[in-house]
Amino acid sequence: MKRKVVLILIALLFFIVYSEAQRKTKHPMPKVRKRATAPLVQPVSDKTAAEWNAIHRTYAARNYQLKDSWELVSYYDYSVTGNENSLEELQNMKIQILGDSILYLNGKKIKVCRTDRNPFMYERDALYYPYMKDYFALRGINVSKSVPVLIVESSANEIYSDMLEYIYTGEYLVLYHNNIAGIFKYVRRLGQGLPSLDAKLEYTQADMYKDVKKEMSSKRAREYNIRPYKGKLRACMGKSISHINGIGGFYFVKLPNYKSFPIFVAYNCNEDDEFLIYTYKNGMIDEENSINILAFSSYNDIKEDFAIFTDGTIYVRTVEGKKTSIDVYRINDDGDFYRLE
Repeated sequence: MKRKVVLILIALLFFIVYSEAQRKTKHPMPKVRKRATAPLVQPVSDKTAAEWNAIHRTYAARNYQLKDSWELVSYYDYSVTGNENSLEELQNMKIQILGDSILYLNGKKIKVCRTDRNPFMYERDALYYPYMKDYFALRGINVSKSVPVLIVESSANEIYSDMLEYIYTGEYLVLYHNNIAGIFKYVRRLGQGLPSLDAKLEYTQADMYKDVKKEMSSKRAREYNIRPYKGKLRACMGKSISHINGIGGFYFVKLPNYKSFPIFVAYNCNEDDEFLIYTYKNGMIDEENSINILAFSSYNDIKEDFAIFTDGTIYVRTVEGKKTSIDVYRINDDGDFYRLE
């Protein structure tokens, strides 16, 4: 009896420690999934090339309002309890930076001055600094010798800052709010190209289902020489690197380069049917720069499908009950995915 109690306590302690570790480092805006009342049958997409080509003609003819933007890509939450309200405020943040002197947060003008700081202050006082330092180092930005900041000049009571400063690398901006450090990335859309009517259908979810069963059995895999990738890939998740390959329930294929960036598509058949699309940059694939597609989920009745065209346009079709929607993504010159609106 005593042994059972000890085992239960050990298991409970492990669960608490693991949950805390998971809570500390997260990605913004996770998909909310509610388990369905009954299991679904794994679907195989039957959307034809003609249908995808019709979708592409429709969306390639549209006018888009392309604006560069700051996007929340990661955050570090060291609050004792969940901090969902503060995280939501960061997720909805509207940011504009004019030079190194004006910062707009949700339309509020803040005067700032750009400079560098000795990292000692952040090492001593900022609890998120170790995470942030490792996060930036993996992306080729060194903040261990000096920390680039925007010093707040207009007020001593500005929110979203730590020590009255905003860490700012030019490509990334760190905002601090109620024990959450949010890392925003500048995503370029202007001048990055639009869907081309001349583009050809390159790869689809249906193709990948075929190729999983038999290598290069789909017509487009043979046409574009899309083969299973059997080497190891460096995969970045937040501040850590792991090495993955096509084992353990994952199946990778490598598509032709777009704007010099190789494109990888992964099929995760561990539980639900999940597909992930990555660009390969900085010697790795980055979980924060990916498109997630759930063809089948045991948590809800949503079904998703994707198609990739030769001009770097990616369509994700979502069916939820009687409602169908299509999201259009492209790849910019930095190798980042962005959504057309």
